[in-house]
Amino acid sequence: SAIGKGYAISSAVLVSFALFGAFTVRAGISRVDALDPWTFTGLLYGAMMPFAFSALTMKAVGKAANEMVRECMSQFPRIMRREIYPQLDASE
Repeated sequence: SAIGKGYAISSAVLVSFALFGAFTVRAGISRVDALDPWTFTGLLYGAMMPFAFSALTMKAVGKAANEMVRECMSQFPRIMRREIYPQLDASE
């Protein structure tokens, strides 16, 4: 498992270097100074964005899962008492 994660991380690093290299060629940038405040800020911002989008996605999935569990918990006792059939299209 750890070896697979290592390969995944290393391939992601290689892809990011390739994309950065393609960007510098396409934008006509001859050198990059990582100590320049604007460049450093851009690097930090660019490194943060995948984590931010991943966190937003995980939060949305967690909310949807909690709503689904809440709906199942509200229906289950009445289904077991045979008061209702499962309401598969419940959207409240």
